[in-house]
Amino acid sequence: MKRLVSLALSAALVLSLLAGCGNSTDPQTTGTATTGGNEGTGEAKDTIVWAQSGDINSLDFHVGKQYLSYGVTCNIFDTLVSWDADNNVIPMLATEWEFLDEDSIQFKLREGVTFHDGEPFTAEDVKYTYERARDHTIVKNNFSWLESVDVVDDYTVVINTIGAYSPVLNALCSPLCGIMPKHLMEANENAMAEFPIGTGPYKFVERAEGEYIKMEANEDYWGGTPKTKYLEMRVVPETSQRSVLLETGEIDFAYDVLPSDVERLNGNENLQVLEDVSFKTFYLTLNCTSEDTPALQDARVRMAIECAIDKDTLCDAVMYGYAEPIGTLLAPGVFGYSESVPANTYDVERAKELLAEAGYADGFSMSIWVQSSDQTRQEACIVIQDMLREVGIEASVEPMDSQVMDDRMVKGEDFGMSSSMWYNLMGDADYAYYSNISPESTSNFAHYNNPELLQELLDARSIQDDTQRAAVYDHIGQVLSEERPYIPMWSYNNLVGASKTQEGFQMNPVSAYRYENVVVYE
Repeated sequence: MKRLVSLALSAALVLSLLAGCGNSTDPQTTGTATTGGNEGTGEAKDTIVWAQSGDINSLDFHVGKQYLSYGVTCNIFDTLVSWDADNNVIPMLATEWEFLDEDSIQFKLREGVTFHDGEPFTAEDVKYTYERARDHTIVKNNFSWLESVDVVDDYTVVINTIGAYSPVLNALCSPLCGIMPKHLMEANENAMAEFPIGTGPYKFVERAEGEYIKMEANEDYWGGTPKTKYLEMRVVPETSQRSVLLETGEIDFAYDVLPSDVERLNGNENLQVLEDVSFKTFYLTLNCTSEDTPALQDARVRMAIECAIDKDTLCDAVMYGYAEPIGTLLAPGVFGYSESVPANTYDVERAKELLAEAGYADGFSMSIWVQSSDQTRQEACIVIQDMLREVGIEASVEPMDSQVMDDRMVKGEDFGMSSSMWYNLMGDADYAYYSNISPESTSNFAHYNNPELLQELLDARSIQDDTQRAAVYDHIGQVLSEERPYIPMWSYNNLVGASKTQEGFQMNPVSAYRYENVVVYE
């Protein structure tokens, strides 16, 4: 054990949300409010700059649904509803709502709202956006609950679900549910990717691919003029470099701070690291149909891999205590989370027994794909590589650009195991489980197929009793722990480095940070 801890440390050095139906028509900001420790010595800056680990893959969030993209687009587009600081559903573009029956919910829309090009926002935009998402190859699994949208009048829509769908309001809070302008999209399917136009607090200005995105305040924003004139997102792949830029004052916020940098940044009198719970999890995806690594087709082998990994050691060595080992794909705080599945099943002898039972007593070779832009996950995979070697599995760690990796997996290219991260954008088990176990989902990179389990999940959507629905999710977690198409590793804490002269920044569990109420002083 001591040797594994030492290796882990060396590798690290080397490299609920269930909501009530809100009726207030007043817009509110989501997340936990944070303020700086210093008041600043001058006036408010006219530009806020944040740095993140990678570029967006598209400004059209039905295409670029990764968090790097929606961290930008959530400032350009609004959703019908959102979450407040306590994760209750509150009005945004919708002012009120009511269930007409178990599978139909009517929304009254905010009047007088315009898109950034001056065109009015209406019910037709809601219908177009949601039905496009429902039919879109990349995000359709996120809208698998949606039957149709009916336009009653310019400011009234009815959203029809496929049967009763208990978490529908939370689903509509997702940044993937921002409203797009029908008049532009019908004329040009790529309009949002080329020059996004939303109703949000900031307007798109320009993008230098791989470098930055610039935005300016929407002075006609329905929620009030944003407090800071300009926003700039900078692409800084090296996590440690983001911390350095924060220390030198070149940026105001650094996303995804390295856990190893937290103490140093907090020791700087001008800086702080904001910490909050997240619905983000790190897990390993095992290709259950791999022909290059046929051993992974056997559930016993997949369970052996989990038994070979000491998650406690991994979390301590790589995450410095800013993460929690998990046994399912759900983070604590997500509806359906349960501790009934052990988080850490580390047992080298059991791993060897399972491999022998499956006919791999002498081990086998496999690949581990990992995102080159994520230093923490690369370090974790190096430690995992050594742990697997202890049971006879030779794993080659293959870093690659995250977009290249996603494209290769979406196209069905064979691989053994991959580093995966899941952002639960609606805080509900249904979101994670459907996307990862349905054969129809483009996120089911494990190619896992269990029709009975999927039907159990779909049936749970109509269960109104929270206790009963949670029990179903608990059972699904148990089954997945026995068949192990995925190996859950840990749930993250959100870590954002920030200037102490900032005011109004809101942490939230899905990392969709909005800036309309943020000010940074000189």
